[in-house]
Amino acid sequence: MLTLCFDGLYQALTEPHPRGSQAGVMCYGWLIERDGVMIARGHGGYVRAVEATSNIAEYLALIEGLSALLDLGCEGETVQIIGDARSVIDQMQGVVAVHSASTRRLYRRAMRLAGRFQRLVWRWAPRRLNRRADLLSRKAMRQIYANPGRYRAALEVLGVDSGALKDHHRLHSLLDLRIYQPGGMSEVLIS
Repeated sequence: MLTLCFDGLYQALTEPHPRGSQAGVMCYGWLIERDGVMIARGHGGYVRAVEATSNIAEYLALIEGLSALLDLGCEGETVQIIGDARSVIDQMQGVVAVHSASTRRLYRRAMRLAGRFQRLVWRWAPRRLNRRADLLSRKAMRQIYANPGRYRAALEVLGVDSGALKDHHRLHSLLDLRIYQPGGMSEVLIS
């Protein structure tokens, strides 16, 4: 059986706006196993001027993981999906509605991707049991902050340093790494 574990990580860059949204870095990590053997993994991150949240980071992780499963041609297989964000797992199962307009677009995208699979089994797990995906999202955050030139350039595009936030809804990619292990595809995609 295939298993996708995913995790999102969020760090605020500014104080919240009056409506509660703020600029932030959203990182993700995911890994895919077949019968307990890792066949693919990935991590990366985005920055956004407003409406950056931990829930959006979780959806980015799920979307990236589902996309990798499709890249591997796994549509016809049963896939167990494990995440530590109960709200995302519940929303994807239709148990809880998505109330946030900023999250709804990513939810719809995740649902479109999920709809391409024969069978998905959704499972919430505490963070301590989702540790490997959590470590990948934390690795992405460390790598983003380790490249100060690219990080500062992204903040400048958003207007975070000047206080004049622009392009507020756009996600700016800072890092995207996918590795397909032996038994899967044998290529590395970096952007």
